[in-house]
Amino acid sequence: MFRGKLTTPEGKKFLLSVLVVFIIALAVLMRATIGGVIEEYNLPLSDWSVQMFILQGAMVVIYTTVITLIFSLPLAFYFLGEKDNH
Repeated sequence: MFRGKLTTPEGKKFLLSVLVVFIIALAVLMRATIGGVIEEYNLPLSDWSVQMFILQGAMVVIYTTVITLIFSLPLAFYFLGEKDNH
């Protein structure tokens, strides 16, 4: 049922809007987390260990996924919900 709605034009608009939300959240969170570590600890990327890259990358991916899911709920109601014919 839900998979069938994603093939409609409204479903494609929904998927595109989710992609846009994901890209915006990724850009903001990368700037906040990685830029925050660089500015707070005065530690350039060249001095980071592999473990720091993995930890910060995992944090960005997890937070981006959660934010995308939260913002996708209203988009799903808007694009995939029932339409009023008033």
